[in-house]
Amino acid sequence: MFNLWISSYKDLPFKTYQRANIFRYETKATRPFLRSREFYWIEAHCAHATRENAMLQVKEDMETTEEVLHNIFGLPFIFFERPAWDKFPGAERTFAADVLNPDGKLIQQPSTHLLTQEFPKAFNVKFKDKDEKEKLVYITCYGPAISRIFASVVIVHGDDKGLRFPWEIAPTQVAIVPISSDAKLIKKAEELSSIVQKIATVEIDKRDKSPGEKFNEWELKGVPIRIDLGLKEISEKKLTVFRRDINKKETIAEADLEKYIKKVAKESSANLKKQADELFVSKIKPATTKEDLKKFIERGLIVRCNFCSVDKSGAKCAEVIEKDIGAEVRGTKLEPEKATGKCIICGKKAEKVVYIARSY
Repeated sequence: MFNLWISSYKDLPFKTYQRANIFRYETKATRPFLRSREFYWIEAHCAHATRENAMLQVKEDMETTEEVLHNIFGLPFIFFERPAWDKFPGAERTFAADVLNPDGKLIQQPSTHLLTQEFPKAFNVKFKDKDEKEKLVYITCYGPAISRIFASVVIVHGDDKGLRFPWEIAPTQVAIVPISSDAKLIKKAEELSSIVQKIATVEIDKRDKSPGEKFNEWELKGVPIRIDLGLKEISEKKLTVFRRDINKKETIAEADLEKYIKKVAKESSANLKKQADELFVSKIKPATTKEDLKKFIERGLIVRCNFCSVDKSGAKCAEVIEKDIGAEVRGTKLEPEKATGKCIICGKKAEKVVYIARSY
């Protein structure tokens, strides 16, 4: 289709995306959201006049990932450039965001690629430039892994009670739980709901279940705010509120409800993000020997170390890491870090600083 849509430099950059439900023949090793037989697919494909413009698109993809994955979903990550032996087939450069699960395994989230010229050659995707010469386009592709992102939200933010959703993506942001079916409580719950729904999504739990069952279920679902409503609260014009981000109950004046919700809306996502960031940073450790590398990997850490090379010549050392330690060279940071000393595996002069971890 690019061959039909693109003919002149005036058509560039050309940016599009595709979406679909994918069915994949997975016979084993499936896990909910992490690897499924059916999943939701969304992927951007862009054509550019120059390699420089294509790399600007790759960097924009990274910025989009930071904006959404980290700032909204609260998931910390490092964008690694994959080594030569782990690039997307047909890619000149591959970059991927790795999120750490609490069990010490990294999971690849959105990835972005600068493809080689073999793709436009194969499909004859050319354009006439300003100099009247016909040239091949440079193609990039970017794939946010929607179901895996949700898996990381569950794994990174969740605790032993269940889910903890950032405010912006919580399906229900406020749950109002009358502790009985008393008509006064139901009426008050509906009054409060009419106030809350102006600024948040809200649900009144009128089910015929015990208060404890209801409380546990809303915590399990990760609702950021739960209002526990009893006759005492009505008479005192106060509200007992449970915050899922800090797992604490607070008492507020009924008149302050709207102000309180706006406050928690700002604080709750920031708290989850901060907790995740601190855990992520604490899991990165430097190593200078193979013994330390193995010890840190077994503790579920991400190891930063010196490495001989991330081109094909470094593949042998990467194989040693996979075979002897059960981990992978995930790559290098986009902003180069200065290597010093020797490769942690072969002892040759180090050219790169790499990050090593186990992964799904």
